[in-house]
Amino acid sequence: MVNTRFSTALHVLVELAASEEKVLSSAELADKINTHAVVVRRLVALFKEAGLVNVTRGANGGVSLAKSPADISLGELADITEENFAFETNSIPVSVLNPDTFPDAVLSTIEGQKRKIQALALAHFEGVSLQDILAASILRSELTNLVAKGLSDEQIRNEYHIQNGHLVRK
Repeated sequence: MVNTRFSTALHVLVELAASEEKVLSSAELADKINTHAVVVRRLVALFKEAGLVNVTRGANGGVSLAKSPADISLGELADITEENFAFETNSIPVSVLNPDTFPDAVLSTIEGQKRKIQALALAHFEGVSLQDILAASILRSELTNLVAKGLSDEQIRNEYHIQNGHLVRK
């Protein structure tokens, strides 16, 4: 089974960053990312505890970012969600009757590689901010809209450029 907690958490935070300080309810967030509001509320509780979001209760309540998107790294999010980017290993039952230690040595070696992969992933994600993901998402959305309007890759390259994080006509 694939764990989507990290990507769901990231999606929630990107939606909050895109809302530009507007307060969003857990139901609104759940609708935007196609999940259940309970999933969002559980993530929001983690975010609040970590100081990433502000939560306002009441009829006009909801969630907003407590920090700038540039100050939230994906490494921080991975820590909060306890994400494991590496693969899972199988296990071998230990038997006193079977003195063969090679399977254990193989698993130990695999676990060492798994730890290295996790460390590399976390080091990479420390250098990626929520702002980076938001900016790339905005550009991708704008590019998708231009393609949907029938513009070719060549037309887009010739007629548009990136200015202040957005595609604009030259």
